Amino acid sequence: MTQSTATKSLNKADWISAGFRALAKGGPSAIKVEPIAREIGATKGSFYWHFKDLKALKSDMLAFWKSQATDAIIAGLDQIPPGHGRLSALIEAASYVSEEHGGYVAETAIRDWARFDTEAEVAVANVDANRIAFLEEELRLMGPNAAQKARLFYAAHIGLEQLAAAGGGSGREERLILLDLM
Repeated sequence: MTQSTATKSLNKADWISAGFRALAKGGPSAIKVEPIAREIGATKGSFYWHFKDLKALKSDMLAFWKSQATDAIIAGLDQIPPGHGRLSALIEAASYVSEEHGGYVAETAIRDWARFDTEAEVAVANVDANRIAFLEEELRLMGPNAAQKARLFYAAHIGLEQLAAAGGGSGREERLILLDLM
């Protein structure tokens, strides 16, 4: 049981966080009401107070992931002038993953989930398209071949996430080197 559940009543965000930890630890099949409830010291009734069903939790998890791992990061870069500095800040933001939400394994687990679930597949495709579009827009200011560089940078990002999930660090330094090469 986490400290937060012992000292306060649970809310939707607690269930979403626990869902990500379950996903990161056991894959998509681990997102189940009873095991998650046990992990956070809750009842199934608490779950159904916040969610209609398991599908609703999964939908909210995907929406949270898009919001926090893409939209909020991009919005947070608005105050930084376009160019190398903004992309460096993007790398810093993308290199941090909350352990509360599954750590470095979470995004890799979401991509695995998308192999078996249509809603997750659509969410991943939308997030990828938004991220690549942002990168392309930023890289356009830095010279030719922005679309190809955006896809190359994003492919390296996904590969570095895979390595991080396997215990290979955050990939932050490698992303900065790649940015400098571009």
